[in-house]
Amino acid sequence: MDLFNCLELYIKYLKYEKNLSLNSINSYKKDILQFLFFLKDRNVTGTGSLNIEVFREFLKFIDNYKYSNRTVVRKYSSLINFFKFLERNDFINFQLTQFINVPRRRQCLYSFMSISETRKLFDSLKPSSDLEIRDRAILELLYSTGARISEVENLKMKDFDIGKDEIIVTGKGRKQRFVYLNKTALYWMEKYMEARHRIVYSSKNRGKSDRHFFLNRFGMGLSSRSMRNIVKKYIRKATIDKNITPHSIRHSFATHLLQEGAGIREIQELLGHENISTTQIYSHLNIKKLKKDYKKFHPRAKNDTDRG
Repeated sequence: MDLFNCLELYIKYLKYEKNLSLNSINSYKKDILQFLFFLKDRNVTGTGSLNIEVFREFLKFIDNYKYSNRTVVRKYSSLINFFKFLERNDFINFQLTQFINVPRRRQCLYSFMSISETRKLFDSLKPSSDLEIRDRAILELLYSTGARISEVENLKMKDFDIGKDEIIVTGKGRKQRFVYLNKTALYWMEKYMEARHRIVYSSKNRGKSDRHFFLNRFGMGLSSRSMRNIVKKYIRKATIDKNITPHSIRHSFATHLLQEGAGIREIQELLGHENISTTQIYSHLNIKKLKKDYKKFHPRAKNDTDRG
């Protein structure tokens, strides 16, 4: 069977049976298409020609791109899941995946802001226009909720009830959860609602409002790329010498909660992590608190005078 036809069936499977988000599906599709176009250049188009040798050739090929460990592991995952789909549906008559060993993901310390740097960022934000009010609202929302940038991008008007300190976000696998707004974030959400009305009526659409909560100057939904650029802009303005992204603000949110005494299970729920092991990276980020707790709670660390 043609591999590109198999991919179309697989995309339908991800969408209708696995109920994955559009972002996740596009990520899978991009990785698999890279593999299929590699095979097509070598006149391999059918499942009958698929084997471990051509897969290994593909690995040598992508090695030229010097991808990060994280990206390589993601590509392995995308292709293995595709191969498993082919195996389960008898498009290939052998267990290709049993010959594939996934490289280990290297643990890395994520970039995040200290509490003082976070304060410095917000102190530098002095909105003087409707779009700057929107920018402030985005940054406040990211830090108050720990939401993913894709979750903020996809926020609709119906998800936000003005005056309430909670909103519904749709995360990975289209799973929904409540996230919470602190008083400052709620204030700027309310300010933005007023600014949003003006943005809609000053845009070329003249009152035809897009359903998305955050809008660009044309009155259309603001993209995640634009939100990343907004974060970069204000990080530079606050002279914070770190590579801070929207995801870094999510890491900052979780790390600061841990520093202030929140439990790892509570943080897991707020972040929308399905597996606790994903949340436990923040234990490694917070060495200062671990050391403080050790001195506070370990019976031999509380009183260091008895050295006999």
